[in-house]
Amino acid sequence: MTTTPLALPVASDVATPSFASWGRRVVAALLDGAVLGAVAWFAVGDGVVGPSLQPTFDSAGPEATAPWTSSGVLVGAWLAMLVLQGLTGQTPGRRVLDIAVVRAPVDGPVGGRPGVLRSVVRWFAHLLDAILLLGYLRPLWHAERRTFADSVVGTAVVRCPPSRPRDGKALAVTLAAWVVVLVGLAFGVRIGESGGVDRGAQSVCRLDAQVADAPVHVRAVVLVRETEWDRDIRLWPWVDETRTTERQRLSLEVSWDATGDVGPEAQLLARTTAGGSTVDNEVSVDAGWASFPVERAGAGPVDVDVSVDGRPLTSCTARLPAAG
Repeated sequence: MTTTPLALPVASDVATPSFASWGRRVVAALLDGAVLGAVAWFAVGDGVVGPSLQPTFDSAGPEATAPWTSSGVLVGAWLAMLVLQGLTGQTPGRRVLDIAVVRAPVDGPVGGRPGVLRSVVRWFAHLLDAILLLGYLRPLWHAERRTFADSVVGTAVVRCPPSRPRDGKALAVTLAAWVVVLVGLAFGVRIGESGGVDRGAQSVCRLDAQVADAPVHVRAVVLVRETEWDRDIRLWPWVDETRTTERQRLSLEVSWDATGDVGPEAQLLARTTAGGSTVDNEVSVDAGWASFPVERAGAGPVDVDVSVDGRPLTSCTARLPAAG
């Protein structure tokens, strides 16, 4: 009687996976977002929105910022992250969280690197997840914890076994990922904003004679060159002094006294004419002082006419103050 020995099982890297939890995926996405935010800050400053590996339809950022696609450096950083994900299944954030993107065909075992093309297509497929954010929440109830993008392109996000102590290469890669993530958190996370206005040169407008019995007496009209600035506050304590967005502007400051009887709804009108454009600015007489922006001044003078409820008070012409 002969017996046939059982064949030994063949080792495989596509064993039944442990799918990554929704929480780990979210934290990894936030860490990768911080890394890309740091690249944006180093490359461009605060004037651009950093790219994201999880696109949404509401990622334009503040009005004064530009899209990340306007910077070749940021487009390159975004593409580098997708290439890294395609070749290894991981990004710095996923490496720190011990998760990876792998292939998940319908009729085959789960495992293997997703590939660069699949990684790029997956990013665009995430736009399906961005609809009401339902796709990004889908791993909470899906059996294999997939987003819509995962199902479309055939991927899944799985837990990775921790590196063994003697696996020096893997430990070095993990350490490098931690360094990149920590730099991203320090420079890529915006925790607040500071700003202000600095006064520069000014030009006093010489007033024409005023009617003695007018109910309002204009004390002064001054054209001021100002610098409006703002900066983002980051976790790293010294970066707020190194990236500042500045905007130059002209302001007209008018001060006055109510010397007679005026109605409770009386309005003071300051009409400015500069560069062929006339702008009317109104303010309550009770205010006593007001500052108005002057647009399109160009290089010529600014003509100012001040009146109250249609009654002229005074006028003057101000020269532009010297640029600082």
